[in-house]
Amino acid sequence: MWLLSIAALSAAALAQPLTFSLDVVDVSALNSSLFLALRNGTVVSLEGGLRWDFDTLHYGLPVHLEAAPPHGLLVLTDRAWLGLLAFDGRSSWLKLALDPNSIKPGVSGVIYASGVALIYAGAYAVLVSVPTMHVVWSHSVVNRFTDYSLSPSGDALLLAGFNTLCYICVLNDEKYIVIRDTEKGEDLFSASISHLKSASVLWRNSWLVLVLWDAVKVYDLAALAAKGLSSPLKTFTPPHPHEGWLSYGFSPSGGLFHYTRADEGRLGVYVLDIERGLSKYIVLPIPAGRRVLSRLDDDWKLAVASYDPVAGTAYCALLDALTGELRAEKISPAEPSLRLKLLSGRAAAVVGGKLVTLPGQQRVEGLGSRRAATCFVTVKAVGDDGTPLPGALVCANSTCATTALDGVATLELAQGFYVLEASHPLAEPYRGSLLVSSNFTVPLIMTRLFTLTVKGVLESGRQPSLCSIALAKNLSQAQSVVAPNCTASFRVPRGPYVVVLQFGSQRIKQSVEVASDTILLVGLKEDLAKLSVEAINASGAPVANATIVVLGDDGETIALLTGKGAVAVRPGRYVIRVRAAGYTNWSAIAEVVGDARLSAVLEQEPVPRGARSLRPLELVAIVALSGAAGALAGVLSASLGRCLAAHLQKPAMLKRLRVVLDIFRLRRGGRASSAPRVQPQRGARQR
Repeated sequence: MWLLSIAALSAAALAQPLTFSLDVVDVSALNSSLFLALRNGTVVSLEGGLRWDFDTLHYGLPVHLEAAPPHGLLVLTDRAWLGLLAFDGRSSWLKLALDPNSIKPGVSGVIYASGVALIYAGAYAVLVSVPTMHVVWSHSVVNRFTDYSLSPSGDALLLAGFNTLCYICVLNDEKYIVIRDTEKGEDLFSASISHLKSASVLWRNSWLVLVLWDAVKVYDLAALAAKGLSSPLKTFTPPHPHEGWLSYGFSPSGGLFHYTRADEGRLGVYVLDIERGLSKYIVLPIPAGRRVLSRLDDDWKLAVASYDPVAGTAYCALLDALTGELRAEKISPAEPSLRLKLLSGRAAAVVGGKLVTLPGQQRVEGLGSRRAATCFVTVKAVGDDGTPLPGALVCANSTCATTALDGVATLELAQGFYVLEASHPLAEPYRGSLLVSSNFTVPLIMTRLFTLTVKGVLESGRQPSLCSIALAKNLSQAQSVVAPNCTASFRVPRGPYVVVLQFGSQRIKQSVEVASDTILLVGLKEDLAKLSVEAINASGAPVANATIVVLGDDGETIALLTGKGAVAVRPGRYVIRVRAAGYTNWSAIAEVVGDARLSAVLEQEPVPRGARSLRPLELVAIVALSGAAGALAGVLSASLGRCLAAHLQKPAMLKRLRVVLDIFRLRRGGRASSAPRVQPQRGARQR
């Protein structure tokens, strides 16, 4: 829900550090107004109280928030959606081709300038036109981007990152740079540079600034194509080695560069004015933690956040590097999650979901936030029919209570802004905003939920093993599930619904009114399906003598087929059994929903152990006794092959073959051939 006005910070609020415990994810500012992205999926304005809030849950949880004047606020969610939230209540959303896993603090972000937004996440960078919410240009590297710069007019950008997976190359800071003119659609410069800590463009002078391990070098961007990187305009040598830098970076214009380092346990800050050649080094009276974040503005304002995990303490500081003026806030206990921004001259640090903003009148010594008064908030949870809801869990941020039998719970809260959430097994979850300034009672109306059970039933009384069930209240609210046993349950508010059940070729649409727990039975026809079964061997050839038995789920024989065939059956479960001489028995369970084809692949039975193989001569004798001479020739040519045929050319084998043929002739009582037999002459010598 959007509220109407946006208030500025009062003078009293600006005089002291502001501390809010809101589970803050990110913060941004527009003019004098502060905007927060909360962990629960809400973007709010909070300046002396709640002014408006916006829900992003449909597109994911907010990760980055950036002001985009005069259009509104840009929000990047963990599901790779970019949203533009306008102050009149409208919003526009664009799905980005980014890996959602790379959208997280430290490796992703949003930069805005003159109607153009640069979104970077891991190895990807996308340029978006904010008024039209469409992608202008995109680019990627192999590893990840580390540096980003956008011209004030939004017509050019710089990207630098690791375009390699080489471990040694990454250790040597070998980075790829591309500078692109987006209006002309061409690259102004691109190169791979070793020992590069950071890079930026001083857009008003058209200077490329490279921070190397041992020097800061400035180049004329227009002359790079002709001269390359051999002739810098300026060179600066930092007074401290790069290995000791805890954090570093440029100001938005690229005119100032800074880094932080540990200096005898305290935090040292070095700032370099690249245009004028001026530099300053200041040691801050705050500890140099193991994790340091810093942000530099073009007016020498520096925001610093330092976290020490051993002490569990963090410091947020705002430094004017020209005058040395320092404002700081100590946060204890502190959590490891740390984010920092410099917003319109204010430092804003998010530490473990707690937001601290500076400036303030206090110094490091004796820092602390004012304690707000405690209020008692009574929450009464009721259903939409007015009946109390006992057992509802009610939470205001991290403070929770459970409602009693009368649906009432009491929360003890400090003054401030809260997100109120409630859940109950019989109701829809509730989420809304809560501003606490005194004791009061909140009537919490929760939408009652009922169970709608949909069952598909066949004419025989059985339920199909599987079907699809869809439930719709209107065109924008629909649920669809694949239902085992053709049964599905939905938790829905009271009202009219349309149920669509899909089973095979049947599509049945039915209306139902839900006012209590309801069971809806949907009648289905048992359309017959064609079940085709064939028996084949391992090589895919049909087994013609196979016997195929189709059994119902209850064991009743439905059909008896030989070799192959088809049978009309109702959808359901069937057992298929196949037998054939010389093959192992085969069986399977088939779930038939529509027409189905099943191939039973039969395996030959193994040869029994001890079975004797016939020698070639015995095989010839058997064939000769059981068939004609033509069968013998077929066996000799097909089964014995060339080796046996050659062997039969020997005289000994031919003699044995004549004996076999004579035996065959005597048993049949005929002659071995049709040629007439010649009788020996009387008195002739017989051999």
